[in-house]
Amino acid sequence: MITFSVQDELLRFAGACLLGIPSGLLFDAMRLLRRLIRHNGIAVAAEDLLWVLSVCLMLLMYASAFTEGVFRGYYAIGCLLGFAVYECLFGQPVMRLLTAILHQMAVPMRTIVQRFVLICKKISMRFVKVSEKKEKGKDFYQNRLQRSMKMVYNKQRGIKEGKANGRQRKKP
Repeated sequence: MITFSVQDELLRFAGACLLGIPSGLLFDAMRLLRRLIRHNGIAVAAEDLLWVLSVCLMLLMYASAFTEGVFRGYYAIGCLLGFAVYECLFGQPVMRLLTAILHQMAVPMRTIVQRFVLICKKISMRFVKVSEKKEKGKDFYQNRLQRSMKMVYNKQRGIKEGKANGRQRKKP
């Protein structure tokens, strides 16, 4: 059986409390994602479940790395305590900072996207014009072919009757 001293357990509890900081950062990332993209209730519940599972995985990795695989209930309590302290002290300022950064990035991104859309529209209009010209050219050549075939048909018919271009054909 593995035994730890009280000092070792207090250090591990403090480490678990510090594990609450990455949990809080992950939670803030999820909140930021929710601000960027509207979610329905099912998606929010799935994200919360994903967050809980990731925190559990972090606790499991912490227990296997620092306590030789021994997991104690107060590691989870320490992690939740560290998360609560992080959210109370740093949660709102971090979210305000990230929101301000996103708003500052949104203006240039919006202009870039608008210019990209304008370029795409211009390119598509060129393709439309080219295809319209091809359609007009196709009709023009199709009409010429039909007329020329009719003329060839008339010439052949005229030759058979002995007439070429309205005149009588001489017999050899």
